[in-house]
Amino acid sequence: MRSSLLFLAACLCAHAQPPAERLARLYQDYFDFGMRQSPERATSAGIKTYNSLWSDYSPAAEERRKLALLEFQKAAQVVDASGLPEADRLNQRLFLYEIEARLRVADTRPYLFSINHFAGPHLAVSETIRQMPARDLADYEAIVARLEALPKYAESVIAAAGEGLKRKVLAPKLTAELMVRQLDAQMRVSADETPLLAPFRNFPQSIPEADRARLRARAEAAYTGRFQPAWRKLREYVSNTYLPATRATIGLSENFNGAEMYRIYVRNSTTTRLTPAEIHETGLREMKRIQDEMAAIRKELNFTGSAEEFDAKVLGSPRFRFHSEGEILVHGRDIAKRIDPELPRLFKVLPRMPYGVRAIPPDRARTAAPNYQPPALDGSRAGFFYLRTVDPETQSSCCMAALILHEAAPGHHLQIALAREMPNVPAFRRLGGYTAFTEGWGLYAETLGGELGVYDTPYERYGKLQQEIMRAARLVVDTGIHTLGWSREKAVEAMLPSRGGWITSDFLSSEVDRYIANPSQALAYKIGGLKIEELRHKAEAALGARFDVRDFHDAVLRNGALPLDVLEEQIDAYIAAAGQR
Repeated sequence: MRSSLLFLAACLCAHAQPPAERLARLYQDYFDFGMRQSPERATSAGIKTYNSLWSDYSPAAEERRKLALLEFQKAAQVVDASGLPEADRLNQRLFLYEIEARLRVADTRPYLFSINHFAGPHLAVSETIRQMPARDLADYEAIVARLEALPKYAESVIAAAGEGLKRKVLAPKLTAELMVRQLDAQMRVSADETPLLAPFRNFPQSIPEADRARLRARAEAAYTGRFQPAWRKLREYVSNTYLPATRATIGLSENFNGAEMYRIYVRNSTTTRLTPAEIHETGLREMKRIQDEMAAIRKELNFTGSAEEFDAKVLGSPRFRFHSEGEILVHGRDIAKRIDPELPRLFKVLPRMPYGVRAIPPDRARTAAPNYQPPALDGSRAGFFYLRTVDPETQSSCCMAALILHEAAPGHHLQIALAREMPNVPAFRRLGGYTAFTEGWGLYAETLGGELGVYDTPYERYGKLQQEIMRAARLVVDTGIHTLGWSREKAVEAMLPSRGGWITSDFLSSEVDRYIANPSQALAYKIGGLKIEELRHKAEAALGARFDVRDFHDAVLRNGALPLDVLEEQIDAYIAAAGQR
């Protein structure tokens, strides 16, 4: 009641302000609220205000967040922005779109799935500590405070899982088992070796020796006396209480109201109204098309065997294999630096922030896919592409070019860093994102390899298709698992056409486990990529000789990540304006 009265009072006061000012204040309040509610995200963005805190996953906290979102929605809806400039109207539209999407998901109570080996809260700890600044005394005090707060964090995860038990909305047995293994691996590391205490092994010169000793002692005590017992308690809960209640089936539809939950997740992940059945059929068509293109390249190379034989005999030959983690990193960094100077030919605006290429950290080296971490909003930390380097002798270099194009430039780094550097837009847009746009852009970026001169041979083009067919297979497998009752074995078998290059059979198995734990997210790549390619073809057809790829890319990227229908409107406006020149 008190919250509602405060909200109404704020609305009455706000009516005295001009609409633009009211909305700007609302956007900033919403952004600040988001950072308070997700301190890990704030740290990733380079915002230090909440660096001593963790998210609260408890059911009570989730309910408070939902009520706050409803109030933000009401406050935005009562503002008439019709007389404001187009940019302001777009801000309001995207604000309401984002809140509506969050409320749809909130109704499904996603916190009930806190037991999650792919995106569980336990995985955020080491990454968040790694991203925290360690430059002065205040930074180190925040790290220590965060380590000391881990028992409360673990308790909130247990509370969320307990609510799932009560409501009979549970993660599959497979996911819980994998999480137990991860917890074992995380808490088994000694204080001398854990990455959580890495900052306390190398202090900056500005911190006096007496403070170093004090901070190091507090950090080690927090690790052995807070973190390890908290993780042991969480591990015992998952293993002894949660795991026995889980189901052997893997599809979300097996849960209470699971089919409806999946439809909501699909809508949010793709920002479309496509049904799971339509997406499944799209995946089958795309897999067939890509397999035909792969067959054409094998024919071009005068290879008469099957795709499996080509992978084993050609791409698996010593000339394409790596021999060490360092060799993989050198090769990836070399491709990245070959791409960078070619980017101005295709892009009018490039981000100010640089990016680096690193190996995926050891604690998730075998379970994580290659991934990108954005730069800080304040420019204090560069972006990084994390490359899969385990089992180098099983990886083929032919796929590396497409991977760098997707994850670094002109893919995720170029798009996300540009969004974070957008001038004169609310912070929620600079930090926000729609998976279909972001991952769709990454997949579209892979198609630019020819224009950027990095697909030197048919082997690189083949490697690009191997990655693309994995994205198409995701449409088939994710929907198969969560709506058609597929088993894990059937899902892995459906992924096998993607095998080759760095995409090993073991990796494909871990990918299927990812789709089991994180329903619908994997659909965003191909759905978004197909839309951006469709819009480029539309612009080329409409503009003919007046089509300028740099202008097209600017029209796609200049507003940051957008829902796909809003993106199409932006491209239609660009086409209309370019056609009048």
